[in-house]
Amino acid sequence: MQVEFSQFKKAYQTLKAIIEPTPLVYNEWLSKEYGCQIYLKLENMLPIGSFKMRGATNKISSLTAAEKKLGVLAVSAGNHAQGVAWAANRFKVKATIIMPEGSPLTKIRNTEALGAAVVLKGQNIEECFQVAKDMMKKKKMVFVHPFHDPLVIAGQGTVAFEILNQLPDADYIFSSIGGGGLVSGMGQVLKGHKSKIKLIAGQASGCSSMVDSLKSGKVVTSHKAETFADGIRVKNVNKEMLDSLKKVVDASYAVEDEKMAWAILQLMEKARVIAEGAGALPLALFDQVFHKDPKKFKGKKIILVICGGNIDVNLLERIIDRGLIESNRKIRISIPISDRPGVLHQLTKIIKDVGANILQVVHDRDSSETGITGTNVFFTLETKGEAHMNELLKEMKKEFPKVRVIR
Repeated sequence: MQVEFSQFKKAYQTLKAIIEPTPLVYNEWLSKEYGCQIYLKLENMLPIGSFKMRGATNKISSLTAAEKKLGVLAVSAGNHAQGVAWAANRFKVKATIIMPEGSPLTKIRNTEALGAAVVLKGQNIEECFQVAKDMMKKKKMVFVHPFHDPLVIAGQGTVAFEILNQLPDADYIFSSIGGGGLVSGMGQVLKGHKSKIKLIAGQASGCSSMVDSLKSGKVVTSHKAETFADGIRVKNVNKEMLDSLKKVVDASYAVEDEKMAWAILQLMEKARVIAEGAGALPLALFDQVFHKDPKKFKGKKIILVICGGNIDVNLLERIIDRGLIESNRKIRISIPISDRPGVLHQLTKIIKDVGANILQVVHDRDSSETGITGTNVFFTLETKGEAHMNELLKEMKKEFPKVRVIR
């Protein structure tokens, strides 16, 4: 969806009076690791923990007095819900939010705490949109779309205005993409300023409809939505959004959930930043693209848009666990051994001597790999990374050649 540049400028002036610019922070750890200058645009520092409040605030602030009396209606899995609720509360407008029945309790409670009425109906976002249509037939309200609205896009585009003020000579911006409001808004602002900054977008491989559509040049619908990154779990692509994104996105890629889990852990440890899946995806995406052509990014100024930090705490432990596995700091190995006294001790001594830590041991005497006199032993081990893991496996294979890593 193309938006007049004047609308972006107006949105920027509107939001400047309401929302403080989010920090753009240079990260020394990541910069040294990749041999370039990496900056984090911390949208997770906004009051609701996500960029979504920009578009919602710009939309609701522009309503007429008559429209405000009608109240607003929105559909969201969490971040847009909180953005609409925050803006509605700011402008004293009644807000109703339809959320999928399986939405994280934290996001539901946060939305309600901001004064919105939450309706849990529908198994996914697509079903929630149908619920919204049915509600609008019974009661007239102003619908605040999460991305397909010029005022919402103009609000999201204010991220790029701030970046151009903070680091105008940046080389690349990496962002996650779902429905496309943030990337479309930022891209149109960059083009309007005739900026040479390249915009790279990524989406979860378990629901990569927009990335698939950008690559094919036509609308591609995802028939699955298998990702913990609920903020970008969009199955249906809007053609108008796709057409505008084609003009501003320089490259797009799909990113595995395991890689996002790794990125969440990296941001926690190396930047002291809490990011949700969509917020951590830009780091995972950059790492993925970097390793294909490191020279391309040497010495460049890279901005990673950490678009949100509303992670479901019930999932956090599992996500960190996957991140440790992805970075080879936690490994699971299977070893068929002879089931006799002293063999397990021999194994644990190797682990001790190499300096790894045993987290769990499981015996499986029913395994078809071992026969009547053997057993299969499964270890969960804590290591210091890939080099340490390889050292451990090398030592183990001297005595137990059938050892293997389980992914």
